Amino acid sequence: MVVLVAPFGAVEGKAVADDSGLTVEITVEVDRTFEAVLVRPFSSFQELPPTALQPIGNDMWGGLVTLPTAEDWNLVFDGLEAGGETFRSDSVTLTEIGVDPVVVAGEPIRLPDRAIDTATWWLIGGIAGALSALAALAWWTFGSDATESEVLDRDESDQQPEERET
Repeated sequence: MVVLVAPFGAVEGKAVADDSGLTVEITVEVDRTFEAVLVRPFSSFQELPPTALQPIGNDMWGGLVTLPTAEDWNLVFDGLEAGGETFRSDSVTLTEIGVDPVVVAGEPIRLPDRAIDTATWWLIGGIAGALSALAALAWWTFGSDATESEVLDRDESDQQPEERET
C-alpha cells in the first residue's frame, strides 16, 4: 500500500488473473468529491488508454485494470471535478501498491487424488522389466571371464582332430 499526495490517499492493488496479460484490482482513496477517477497505466514503451474507476463508498474508488503483459507497470490517477478541474497523482508502480506481477492471487491449483494413475504404473513396470531383460542379456553376452586369446585357443582345439599315441 502507498499513500499518495492529496487529494489522493491510500492506493492498494491485487492481481486477480493472468489469462491474457495481467488483470489487477485497484482501489484508491480520495479526499475530494470527484465526478470521475481514472487510472492511466504506462510503461517505458507503451501508454494504455485510461480506465475509469467506480465509487465503492467511504471516499474509495475501485475497478479492474487489464494490462497486456505481466510486468511492473506504472500508474497515474486523475481526479476530474464537475467544474472541469483535473488533479493528477504521482506515479506509482504495481509493486509499490502491493502487486507482484509474477504471483497472481487466486484459488490454489488442486492436484488429483492419485498423482499417478494405474495405467502409468503398468507402463513404468513394463519399462523396468524391459531394462532388466536387456541387462541380463548384456551380462550373458559379455559376461565371460575368458580373454580373447583363450577363446581363440579353445576354438582351434575344437577344430583339430585328436591324436592318439600308440
